Amino acid sequence: MKKILITGGNGFLGSNLVKRLLNEGHSIYVLSRSNINLKDVLNNIKFDFASNKDFSLYKKDIYEFSPDMVFHFGWNGGNNYKDINDVSQFYNNVGYSIELLNILNDLPKKPKFIGIGSFSEYGEQKNIISEEALELPLNLYGLSKFTFKKYSEMLCRQYGMEWVWVRPCYVYGPKDVSTRLIPTLTNKFLTDQPVKLDKCDTIIDYIYIDDFIDFIYNLTFSNHTGTYNICSGQEYELKYVISQLYDLINSKSDIIFEDTNEKLSISKYICGSNEKIKKVTNIDCKIDLKTGLIKTINYYKNERSSNS
Repeated sequence: MKKILITGGNGFLGSNLVKRLLNEGHSIYVLSRSNINLKDVLNNIKFDFASNKDFSLYKKDIYEFSPDMVFHFGWNGGNNYKDINDVSQFYNNVGYSIELLNILNDLPKKPKFIGIGSFSEYGEQKNIISEEALELPLNLYGLSKFTFKKYSEMLCRQYGMEWVWVRPCYVYGPKDVSTRLIPTLTNKFLTDQPVKLDKCDTIIDYIYIDDFIDFIYNLTFSNHTGTYNICSGQEYELKYVISQLYDLINSKSDIIFEDTNEKLSISKYICGSNEKIKKVTNIDCKIDLKTGLIKTINYYKNERSSNS
């Protein structure tokens, strides 16, 4: 069993990975700004409240924990559209993430480093995106992720640490960030609230959270390093995903699609190849879109019932 440090471990992706790792018997240390998604496992992990700016404060704790692996989910901003072109994407993330690598370099035993990137690094693409695609970020979020990717790859090489860079596509499911599209629409459709959207003609790859966790877990415990897309390999027009969600809920919400609400600095095609990660993990997605949406809807229905 491994000792694993996870920054940002309270987030949607991180908290699901924490619970999978615990179920597999690993020892976990989480640095995160909140623990609300980890309340049910706090007695089984080491946890400290920390943002990216605080990593140096926990250098002694990290040294004493001596992790075998480090997952760096911690990132300030990026979950909301208003954040993606804020220069704080760079100032609040890249330097502090490099500082984390420097702390890891001081450990007597060098851990494996797994950085969490984004499909925003690829920018405008017209065809299925493989890991060999040229990165052309359209916004400061994607550029900052890509900048740290290059720094982390070079520093890990210099420091003698194994390096993995994971690029999730659109991950969805229970306990997703409340401001993202699927949780927002699910809650509005369940209460028949009116919804105003842009044209929603973007072509997107959606992957259910359990499939994402299966991929990243199996990848991490393989001997493979490098950059990997984690996605379903499927293409969906966003308007189709919304209609599926609407029909499954049997909502009465009025939906208005308007050209004037179009978002800038975001690619209209965000679909990736998952052939590389399927090859190294020998697994594939198990949850199709409809099944994943049903699971997500049921979670929010139960949550509403328990809060009423």
